Amino acid sequence: MKSGKQRRNEIKAARLKRMAKRECSANPFKRPIPEWAVPVNQAEVHYHSMFFDIPLFYLDKEFVCKDCGAKEIWTAKQQKWWYEIAKGALETTAVRCSACRKKIREEKERQKKHMREMAERDPHKNEAFFKKTLKNHAADAPKARAADGRRYWDTK
Repeated sequence: MKSGKQRRNEIKAARLKRMAKRECSANPFKRPIPEWAVPVNQAEVHYHSMFFDIPLFYLDKEFVCKDCGAKEIWTAKQQKWWYEIAKGALETTAVRCSACRKKIREEKERQKKHMREMAERDPHKNEAFFKKTLKNHAADAPKARAADGRRYWDTK
C-alpha cells in the first residue's frame, strides 16, 4: 500500500504527462475542440479586455508558487470554476499553491478572531488617561514640513 505522499506524486506526474500531450496538440483559440478538453461557456465568462480573446476550452496549466516555489498544476476544472463561477478576469492566473493559499486563509481567520476578541474586551480602566496622554503628545510633536513650508499631507 502506498502512502498519501507517494500517491500524490504519482497523480502529479500523470497530470504533467497528460498536460505535455495536450499542450503539443491543442490551441484553445482554434477549433476543433478535443474530446478531453473542458469547454468554455462564453456567456458566463467575465470579459472586459480588448487584448484577450475568450478561449474555446480550458487546458491544464503548470505554474510555480510565488511563495514557496513549488510546481503546481492549475487544472482545467479549476479554471472553469474561477472564470465562470467566481467571475475571475481572464487576465488572471493561479500564482499560489493550495498549501500556501490555505496558510493565508488561516492567518486571515486568526487575525479576524483576534480583532473580534479585542472588540469584545472591556476597555482599559485608565483609557481616559491614555487618550489624554496621546492628545498631549500629538500637540507637542513638531509638524512635518516639506522644504517649501507645506505640511507633509498637503504635498500629495
